[in-house]
Amino acid sequence: MRLSGFSEVLPGEPVTNRDMAEHFGLHEKWLDMMTGNRTRYFCRADSPPSVPKSTSDLAVAAATAALADAGADVASLEFLVLTTASPDHLMPATVNLVADRIGLNDVPTFQLMSGCAGALTGLYTARALLASGLRRGLVIGADTCLRLFPSSGQIASMSPAELINFALFGDGAGAVVVDADPEGPGLLVEHLFLRTTGMGRKPAQIARWFGTEGAEVTEGPDGPVRELWGEEDYKAIEHHVPEHAETIFKELTAETGWRLDEVEHVLLPQLNGVMTDGIRKRLGVRAEQAVNIVADTGNNGNAVPFVQLNRAMQRIRSGLGVGGRMLVANVESSKWILSGLALRHQTGPTR
Repeated sequence: MRLSGFSEVLPGEPVTNRDMAEHFGLHEKWLDMMTGNRTRYFCRADSPPSVPKSTSDLAVAAATAALADAGADVASLEFLVLTTASPDHLMPATVNLVADRIGLNDVPTFQLMSGCAGALTGLYTARALLASGLRRGLVIGADTCLRLFPSSGQIASMSPAELINFALFGDGAGAVVVDADPEGPGLLVEHLFLRTTGMGRKPAQIARWFGTEGAEVTEGPDGPVRELWGEEDYKAIEHHVPEHAETIFKELTAETGWRLDEVEHVLLPQLNGVMTDGIRKRLGVRAEQAVNIVADTGNNGNAVPFVQLNRAMQRIRSGLGVGGRMLVANVESSKWILSGLALRHQTGPTR
C-alpha cells in the first residue's frame, strides 16, 4: 500500500490556554505546566460559513484536500473509510454523508468507531481492501469534541483534575489517498500492525451514548446535574502509554531492521505535550526526529496521525529527510489497543 495524498483540517482560529482557563475557572499557567498544550481548534455553530462546524464538514474538507494533493479525481476512488469517535448521528452513517457531498457513489463505505488508534485501524482496513483487488481508496480520520464539554452546572461540581482533561482535546480531520500500485511518489508501507492488548484491564477512557433516555440527572448543590459524557483515568494513561509506545517501536524496528536513532521521522503518541515529550526522551528520540503536533493542535483523536503524516510530508517536501524512513506509534487507552506503522518515502517509480 502506498500513501499518495495527504491533508489536515483545523477549524477556525486557535483557542488558547487563557481562553480555556477563563471558561473552566482554571489558571492559564497551570494548564501550560500540566498539559504542555498551548492551543487547539473547535467546530463552533457560530463560525463563518466557510469554517467546518461538524465531523462531516471536517471530513469533506480533508477528503477534498487529500485528493487534490494526490492529483486524484474522486471518480478514481473504489472505497471510502471514515474513522471517528464523534459521528454526526448514529444513522445515517457520517461516512455516507461525506461520500454524497464529495460526489462518490456506488462504492463500499466503512465507518469505524474508534479513538486514538482509529487512523491506523482505517489504514489496516484499507490495506485489506487493496489486497482484495481494489486499486485506490480514501481514508479519513475526523473528530469533534466541543459538543461533549460539560455544561456550566457540571463545571461547578468538578475538580480542576477533572476539568483539565478537557483542555487536552481539540477538533480536526486529516485524510490520505491510498493506492495498491507501489510505483509513484508518496509513502510506501513497509509494516503495519494492530492488536488489542486490554484483556482483563479496565478501560482508561469511556465515552457514553445516553440513548433515547438521555443522560442520568442527579440533584447537585446548585440544581440538577446531568451525567458527564465520559471519563478518563489519566493516571493509568500516564503509566501505560509510554511503556506501550516503547513496545510498538521495538516491534517496528525489529521488523524493519531500522535503528530508531537513525529514522528521520518519528511520529509519537500525542495525548498532550508533556507526555509526548516525556515519551520522546524515554525512547532517546531527538527533537528534530519527532513529528509532534499536539501542543499546537490539541488531541483531535482520529485526526492526529493523519495530521502528523501531513506535517512529515511537508518536512520532506521542504527538503528535510527526503528518501527518509518514518515510524508511527498509536496507543488507544479506551480498552488498550496498540498500532504501529513503518513507511518509506519515495519520490517516483521504484524501478
